[in-house]
Amino acid sequence: MKVAIVGFGFNAEKSHVPAYRNRSDIDLTAVVDPVTARRAAALRQYPNIRVYEKFGDLLEEYSDEIDIVDICLPNTFHLESVKQALGADKHVLCEKPLVLNKNEYHELVHIADERKRVLYPCHNYKFAPSIVHAAYLINEGKIGQPLFASFNIFGGGFQGTLPQNKRQSENNPELFGGGIMIDHGLDAISVAQTLFGGSPQQISAHIRNLNETDNQLEDLAVFSLDWEEKLINITVSSLGSMPKSYYRIQGTEGEISIENNDIFLSVKNQPVEQIFIPTNFDDPGHANWFNGLIDNLVDCINTKNTKPFPLMEAGLVLDIIEKANHSNHNGGAWMGI
Repeated sequence: MKVAIVGFGFNAEKSHVPAYRNRSDIDLTAVVDPVTARRAAALRQYPNIRVYEKFGDLLEEYSDEIDIVDICLPNTFHLESVKQALGADKHVLCEKPLVLNKNEYHELVHIADERKRVLYPCHNYKFAPSIVHAAYLINEGKIGQPLFASFNIFGGGFQGTLPQNKRQSENNPELFGGGIMIDHGLDAISVAQTLFGGSPQQISAHIRNLNETDNQLEDLAVFSLDWEEKLINITVSSLGSMPKSYYRIQGTEGEISIENNDIFLSVKNQPVEQIFIPTNFDDPGHANWFNGLIDNLVDCINTKNTKPFPLMEAGLVLDIIEKANHSNHNGGAWMGI
């Protein structure tokens, strides 16, 4: 399948492209980016691809040669770019978050369904190797019935501090749409759904901008989810100096802890088992997760599955974040979802 990337920034260059390069079923044939230096960076890696300044020019000149449009633009440009791609009858892979509110979400789901095209949000944490293995251990009953989980995701400065995004985020914070709750909060919710299935019934949340930065984007969110008889506590923060993630799941018979590349399985009356699963949570590109995501995208296209689970999950995430904001504005009160 032939792919065009729209927005050749950090996510495209460090996560998507390395996966495409190692696949025989994906051919990167075009890149769109308004910045000359980014188009030049794409050409250095792929001397034979086409490059365009505007997405419309690619669709006008080269549309017949594209099967999938991979959108890696800042959040605020997702809606219109996805609409353009679906309108041209292309399958779409879109970086998270897909959109920022439910009205936009329903609009895109309707267009994708009408056009019979796959719209696939890039919820890559579902394919993190240690998360996949932890889900397997839980499904196998290794820790009995899950009761409680604690997820801590530290973003190390959030995406706005990446060198190529820093000036944009300072001058135009609205480009990044939302803040850490819509980005790393989405990741944590996606992990919970991957591990436990189902959906939460209530949320209590506290969201803060502790650094009091001028852009007013939150840098800390602490929230609890009442998730089908399980309690899940989640902390997402961009206050630290480096990205780190820690997960702990406790059940009736034991617990699972995840620290970067290590899973620790502790079962009652048995020695702790340490399992090495190369995951590299501290690598912001997460390139080694992307193949699983692409496998699932390609499978959805081949089977004509126009309702991939990450698309349904994107709607759940928006519901949860809306109620999290209501809870925060009401002193952390529990809100039904």
